[in-house]
Amino acid sequence: MPGPLGDATRRDLADAAADRLAAEGFEVARPESAAEPPAVATRGDDRVAVEPLAADDATPTVIVSRLGHALDRDRRALFVARDADTAAAVRDLLADPPLLAARTDDRRTFHVGPDRIPVSGGGYACVRYEGLGDPTFSWRETDTPAGPVAAHADVDATATGDDGRPAVPRLVCEVDGDPVAVLGGVASLRTPPDEAFPFAYRRDPDDKQFRVRRGDDGTVVETVGGFGAMREAGYVPVPMPLVPEHALGRALDADALAAAWDLSVIGDAEPADDADGDADRGR
Repeated sequence: MPGPLGDATRRDLADAAADRLAAEGFEVARPESAAEPPAVATRGDDRVAVEPLAADDATPTVIVSRLGHALDRDRRALFVARDADTAAAVRDLLADPPLLAARTDDRRTFHVGPDRIPVSGGGYACVRYEGLGDPTFSWRETDTPAGPVAAHADVDATATGDDGRPAVPRLVCEVDGDPVAVLGGVASLRTPPDEAFPFAYRRDPDDKQFRVRRGDDGTVVETVGGFGAMREAGYVPVPMPLVPEHALGRALDADALAAAWDLSVIGDAEPADDADGDADRGR
């Protein structure tokens, strides 16, 4: 929720959460830096970052970013919501399954993040899309296709386990359900080769033009003045999947993740049993 209304919501939620924590015996600080949460509470070894969420804040990118920020500073993240939909979005992201869009047989489907995919030849991966509106990207792990796939130099994408499944899951990028790229696991997101994607684009440092080239042979197929013109020509950047261990800077098991966050609901959606100020963890 951009603008003054969202700012007021976050401020009110932070104030209410800080009051609750103070009543529970926490010492509450209100950092002035915009790089810090609006309130940080301490009680003994327990350090809590208060993270108020307006309705538009309840996205995978925002929540994972704030959780990672808290973990980097040895804090728990206390997410604070006013309405039931926002609270449900937090629970769904962090608990069902944690930080993933889906999980099936140890293979994960990821949320899509805001970052782009840098390729080894310079610039970023993109695809050609001529449909109406914006394409829907998805990233998922799978056991197919068999055989070699594009992979980071440190990844053996040909190895298989005792069950015959790839030791490193294939990471498939789909656009509106159609596969457009396959990588050897999430580690191969680190500057994959150009040929892993249909196209790549880079801004020329001399004339500032965007040049789109084919991934397989590097042939320039389009020269445009900026992102808007590139999109009008039918080319769309490929977004980076939100891989939990990458986004948080560490791998967390289920117990460690469950201990890393709380959820407090304040306002009309507040549960009756939350009146004493205890956080509703939603699990």
